[in-house]
Amino acid sequence: MTEEKMKTMPEAAADAAGAASFNTPTEELAVEIYDEMGIIGPQTKLTGNIVTKGHVTVLGSVKGDISASGNVIVKGTVKGKIICNNLLLENALVEADIEAKSQVSVRAGVTLKGRLDCGSASIMGTVLGSIKAADKVGLAESAVIRGDIAAACLGVAPGAKIEGKITVG
Repeated sequence: MTEEKMKTMPEAAADAAGAASFNTPTEELAVEIYDEMGIIGPQTKLTGNIVTKGHVTVLGSVKGDISASGNVIVKGTVKGKIICNNLLLENALVEADIEAKSQVSVRAGVTLKGRLDCGSASIMGTVLGSIKAADKVGLAESAVIRGDIAAACLGVAPGAKIEGKITVG
């Protein structure tokens, strides 16, 4: 079997957009080493803002803004705004406007309600809001987008659903 046939649909969509694969382990999202690592546990509900120079993992619930110089991983719920370097949304419900300097990965089963402004994105879940990427956006066959997309390059796998205006270039 050729290497091309062995790729998953998200990888193929990312490749079509010229992006690197987003199917990497979470640990590989880290670009720099930071001194801080904050974890909101699965049974924790936090109301208020989080500001850190490190990384944040949300397994529980945050109602407030998250501002992190490092990476943010959400496997719970967030209602607020997220500003970070890289962002991974997995098994999450997020109602937030997002500003990520680098990569954003929205995994299958995730619903993001809000604006997404990033370097590049890999979307396998649902985004109810606009997407603006300085570089590339890859949409997997399971992706559902209800909003405008503006990116330098766009890769769309067969089966992805888009309702909105697309601007490429």
